[in-house]
Amino acid sequence: MNNCNLCEHYPCKCNQLVPQNPVNLFGSPFDCKKQIRTRRFSSLNSPLSQEELDDLQICIETINDLLRSLGSEVDANNTRQLQLHFLDIKGIKVKANILCGLDIQEDDEDVNEILVNNSINGNNEGEAETVKLIRKIGKLANAGRDFIQINPIGSALFILYNNLLSISRIDSVEEEREPKFINADQDTRRELAFNFGEFVSKNADIENLFFGIPLHKALKKYEGKEVKIRTDKERHFGTLIETRDGKIQIQNKKKKQEIDINTICYIQVLNLK
Repeated sequence: MNNCNLCEHYPCKCNQLVPQNPVNLFGSPFDCKKQIRTRRFSSLNSPLSQEELDDLQICIETINDLLRSLGSEVDANNTRQLQLHFLDIKGIKVKANILCGLDIQEDDEDVNEILVNNSINGNNEGEAETVKLIRKIGKLANAGRDFIQINPIGSALFILYNNLLSISRIDSVEEEREPKFINADQDTRRELAFNFGEFVSKNADIENLFFGIPLHKALKKYEGKEVKIRTDKERHFGTLIETRDGKIQIQNKKKKQEIDINTICYIQVLNLK
């Protein structure tokens, strides 16, 4: 009689009952074979202290990001590096300056007229024109392929990169920000390792981390919510009922409206807890 090659027992015990809550098995239902205890020796990889080494690593990564940006061919459609920078500073309070047309009314907005170069809007002629600038304040919450999201109190505000003139930090106090997936559960880690494509494609937030998603896709989860939309010429209020590539639809008491995303200065989802 031979012992089992896996569990080394006779009769085989591989079909033993699986514990209901396996610990540290990376989502696997099978117990792992115990490792033989061996002495381990660590060696220093730098004469610097750990704190100095961490600071040096941050500097190296920052310089590498800058060199990649300088060495890459200019492409207005390649906003991935910008998105990654915004994601890295999530949680800080910022002030965003949003470009909008001259026809908007000041009413409840913080609006100023400024003179800008047409090249900001993709016109290479270099002629100056007057536009209005809207200022919004909130916590930087997310960034995608073509948008940034800041959260004023009780709402979520989305701005296309094309309309974002500048963004600046308001508070100088460094806030603790949790790295992505540091506390991801076992099931999530296992799905990412063994079923990456299908799992990521079904989760917009995770897809955004890996590839970046467009604004219309980020707005999907807010369908059914009340929104305020500011375009170059007017404001729209209503319920967001549909979002698709290049277009969004809202419904109010008067009518259903379809709005071109490229005409939007910003869209604000209201009454969020």
